[in-house]
Amino acid sequence: MASADQTQLRAKFLQEAAYILAVPSPTTAAFLGNARNKLIEDAEVDISSKESDAYRRSVCGACGNVMIPGWSCKVSNKGNQRSIGNKSSELEKSICYTCLRCQRETHQSLPRERRRRKLTERLQPPVDTDPISEATTTTNKEENVAAKTINASSKQRQKARRGGLQAMLDKKKTQDSGAGRLDFMDFAL
Repeated sequence: MASADQTQLRAKFLQEAAYILAVPSPTTAAFLGNARNKLIEDAEVDISSKESDAYRRSVCGACGNVMIPGWSCKVSNKGNQRSIGNKSSELEKSICYTCLRCQRETHQSLPRERRRRKLTERLQPPVDTDPISEATTTTNKEENVAAKTINASSKQRQKARRGGLQAMLDKKKTQDSGAGRLDFMDFAL
């Protein structure tokens, strides 16, 4: 257990040193990043997938270069078509990191967006013939109406506030455009 902790501490030290030296000495930082990769690989330390993905984004797996977007790596979005069984082909989005030192491409897939339900589907309550559920739906409707009136009154207050601010701005403009201002034509000879 102690050796695993020491290995993790060494890996963390190498990683932080590589990040610190990324700008002043990119070659040294790449050497330290590569040493960290070899240390983790040789010791077979278990790393969570979240940490692994974050490290893959920040350090090249081939040369150990610290990848800083726009400086030492290029980032691009890609969409790949993939078919699953009998389903139609879906678009799988991924981010591609290209190391500018060794030209290695690292692909990381993005999580899929959940399909959003339509607004009408969310607003329609399920159909029940139970009298108890009808009573609860009427109370829910009353609560919804009360919430809508609260929102409506806050919206009205917001409109009134905006109107007050707009009136103040208009008043300020009329005061500024008065005869008290000087123009270049006032100094014409």
